[in-house]
Amino acid sequence: MSVRIKIAYGEHPEQFGHLYLQSAPVTPATPVVVIVHGGFWSGQYASNLGTQFARAVAGAGAVAWNIEYRRVGAGGHWPEMQADVRAALDAVAGVVQHHAPVGVDDVRVIGHSAGGHLAVWLGGETDTTVRPSRIVSQAGVLDLEPRGASGRTNPAVEALLQARYEDEPELYRSASPLARLPIGIPTICLHGSDDLKVPASQSSRYVEAARAAGDDAEPAIVPGEDHFAFLNPDSRCWALSLEAVLGERRG
Repeated sequence: MSVRIKIAYGEHPEQFGHLYLQSAPVTPATPVVVIVHGGFWSGQYASNLGTQFARAVAGAGAVAWNIEYRRVGAGGHWPEMQADVRAALDAVAGVVQHHAPVGVDDVRVIGHSAGGHLAVWLGGETDTTVRPSRIVSQAGVLDLEPRGASGRTNPAVEALLQARYEDEPELYRSASPLARLPIGIPTICLHGSDDLKVPASQSSRYVEAARAAGDDAEPAIVPGEDHFAFLNPDSRCWALSLEAVLGERRG
């Protein structure tokens, strides 16, 4: 059974994470998995979405760091959100080490939906103290720029960035993982084929562009599963997520 410790990485009430430790001793060689929850970047959703997965990660022998961050309606928009995911990642080399002797050489980041966006975006930040050794996107929103015949922006993206694309195109590009390639980190993009919230083309388009830019990127489109399969421990998406984030080191 894992042990859970709540740790603040900042002063705001939403700047915290839950650290899940395995029963066996933790060493600097134990992989650390940073879990970034989804929920359309909205304060209506919280880190409890990642609790079951964090317990599964710890049960498999790794350390899980399930982070919360300021969200729309809960203390922040894009400037606060990007600052928080950076700080939460770097906390592995800071306050997290006050509670467990974790290392920083094998820190893996996984995120679902909006959390997938944040996880992959984080990989493009080259000046963090901690650099991920791999990133796993679960139905991530990886391209924020409007595409298709309608050219319309998702309202959740407009709420996140507090701007329309036609008014602030550079802001959209700077926040879009697709526009930050290459990132130099092995990335796995998982997606259900029946996802009606975030189309699977978000993952396939990102992987195609990442490979063209020289990155190690791998797609996995799961037949017959939807956006929320990643929250279901009985789904194939769940099993593949554990395999992707806990498997042998890539790269």
